Amino acid sequence: MLLRTASAVWCVCLLPASQFVLGQTTASQLPQLHLSASPDNAGSANLDDALARVTAARQVLRVHPDSASDYVSLGHALKSTGENDAASRAFQRARELDPNLAEPWYQEGLREADRGDWSRAAENFRRAAELDPKNVLARLELGEMLLRAGDFEQATTELKLVSRLDPRNSGAHYGLGLVRLQQGDFAAAEGEFRRAISLRPEFLPAQESLGETLVREHRWGEAVAILDAAVASNSKSLNATNALATALANSGDRQRAEQEFQKAREIARQENATAHATGENNRGLELWYNGKLQEAATAFRSAIAADPRYAEAHNNLGGVLWQMDDHSSAGEEFEAAVRCRADFAQGHNNWGSALVHAGQIDRALEEFRAALKYQPGFALAHLNLGKALTARHEVGAAETEFRRAVALVPEMAAAHLQLGLLLISKGGSQAEARAELKEGLRLDPTLSSSIPPQYAHELP
Repeated sequence: MLLRTASAVWCVCLLPASQFVLGQTTASQLPQLHLSASPDNAGSANLDDALARVTAARQVLRVHPDSASDYVSLGHALKSTGENDAASRAFQRARELDPNLAEPWYQEGLREADRGDWSRAAENFRRAAELDPKNVLARLELGEMLLRAGDFEQATTELKLVSRLDPRNSGAHYGLGLVRLQQGDFAAAEGEFRRAISLRPEFLPAQESLGETLVREHRWGEAVAILDAAVASNSKSLNATNALATALANSGDRQRAEQEFQKAREIARQENATAHATGENNRGLELWYNGKLQEAATAFRSAIAADPRYAEAHNNLGGVLWQMDDHSSAGEEFEAAVRCRADFAQGHNNWGSALVHAGQIDRALEEFRAALKYQPGFALAHLNLGKALTARHEVGAAETEFRRAVALVPEMAAAHLQLGLLLISKGGSQAEARAELKEGLRLDPTLSSSIPPQYAHELP
């Protein structure tokens, strides 16, 4: 017998915060220095391969449970799937087991930088560099954090060391150029920016900074050429647009200059609106944490009023409304979140859960699959997709999703429980089914109430 939809434990990403994607201000929403050439550990193109690495790493840890290096391997494997919270826990465990291992400190620094906590990120990068003095990535990131803090002397020391360790590191040259620009040494800044661009021709921030340097040197024609290309690649850059307008005005092209100044004013207006929206969203999160749901909803609505396309605020408002049992309005906000940002995996997952609640299983399947398209290692979306497939009697596909959820996050009690119930319903291995039920209830005994009566006798 198959599980009934009503008996499933559907998971909308609500409180506690560890399960809900809160849309907090992250590094991607703040001014970027872009010293690193690419994000660390981009998501895996092949989920099955990534899951195989996760499974292999966990198997090794069963044999060597106190191996810090094996926890690092697990962290990297999880990170390649996009399951960053589980990866962070693995790196944290590695630090606990061996505080003298550099890589876990580096990874924690990346996590703090993503959160916008430059000071704590710098502490972690500095610790990684102390433990591994030739760690170019840790020193480059430390240099960026020091630049953000305005400590140009120490930033210069770190970035020069990076250049010695890796003479072709474009980020180090770019960072040194920023220091020289701040110090008013335009000739030296220009040299560093040109070196960075020669090493990485598509390095847009370096192109923008080179253009700004040429403006400060009153080399208007050269500046226009550089900044035209930069603005064509990034039309939302306030600094590049302003600098281009200034260069055009001083080159005698008043008409184009006024057009660019107008664009710059509009970009500045949008940035101010975004900053206000971010503040309101974060205020809403604090209120939500403190259980003040009505006030939190008001703050999230204020964020949306300031920036109607703020996906995280729509998602957070949906979460609060869901908790207030206004499921219809919550669904509207989750849908708005994914309209605002098509690649918002958490929004797709939440919208799918709302659709399940409304009985629209087919549409929910589309949303869960969309969530996994953008974040293949999203364990909660795998769980929810498995339950939706179970409701459609697609047992084999559902089992695959439950197993993926368990492989990604073994501490997810609901995934073990759903896998166990599915194995029972399809007449699979009863020993394995009971083991999964036992593990699920060990992790969360309260889930026993979600088991259908006809399966009660299978409880361990």
